[in-house]
Amino acid sequence: MSLTQDRLLAHAVDLLKPGGLLVYAACSLQEEEGPIRIDALLAREPRLRRLPVTADELPNLAEALTPAGDVRTLPSMWPERGGIDGFFMARLRRAA
Repeated sequence: MSLTQDRLLAHAVDLLKPGGLLVYAACSLQEEEGPIRIDALLAREPRLRRLPVTADELPNLAEALTPAGDVRTLPSMWPERGGIDGFFMARLRRAA
């Protein structure tokens, strides 16, 4: 799915207005479909900057925040609620 995701991301960037936000989310635990896609996009797209998610935006799930400010949930999180699906989310802003 990586090639498809790269094409979708490239198209989304082309549609994004200056100052606009792009939220990428993937229901996958595979690194290749999450942070690797975003790192590759940022490496080839100088108009984008990561806009980190903060702990106050993610109440009761701060452990899902990555050092880069992305969100990565794992099935082992929220065991008291029966767990949570694994997914990845990154927020990016296009330069004005």
